[in-house]
Amino acid sequence: MHASIISSQASVARKSGLTLAAHWLSALAVSLAFGLVWVREALDEDAIGQLLLAWHRQLGLLVLLLLAVRLIARRRQSKQEQALPPLLHWASQATQWLFYLLLLAMPLLGWAMTSAQGHALQLFNLATLPPLLSVDPDLADSLQEWHELGASCLLGLIALHVLAALWHHAIRRDGVLASMLPLLRPRAPRPFDR
Repeated sequence: MHASIISSQASVARKSGLTLAAHWLSALAVSLAFGLVWVREALDEDAIGQLLLAWHRQLGLLVLLLLAVRLIARRRQSKQEQALPPLLHWASQATQWLFYLLLLAMPLLGWAMTSAQGHALQLFNLATLPPLLSVDPDLADSLQEWHELGASCLLGLIALHVLAALWHHAIRRDGVLASMLPLLRPRAPRPFDR
């Protein structure tokens, strides 16, 4: 009987191409945004620092657009999910929604901070976005602190996400990681003692 339960859970549905593309493009954009800020902080050159900050802002807007794509893809994705113990299912859902919240909050905080600093924000040099706030240097400083706190939370969540993916792959062997990798096929899970 236990074997039939396992075999009914044996295949983890491959995520849609839209989901995979949005996930990996988001991961790349977030990684580059962090990298640009770290390089900018290490430089003394103000002109290059301003250019890196401009690229950082563009990547933030890209993350915001990709979040919209991810939510659309999530809505269109079939509801077939791998059965997990209740606590793991809850942790998975909570982590995913926390990611969405941070991927929404971080670009909006950056946009608001840019507005409060009195700078215009360009959308990929195609259009100037309206300011979210009027110029207020004190508020800009507070928003920067929130933006940096959000970045720390996002880094921690990314680390947790990577560890969970490796745990699914190496310990549970349930195909979850492979379902998110474009070139790998999900494999049947190993029986897991609850």
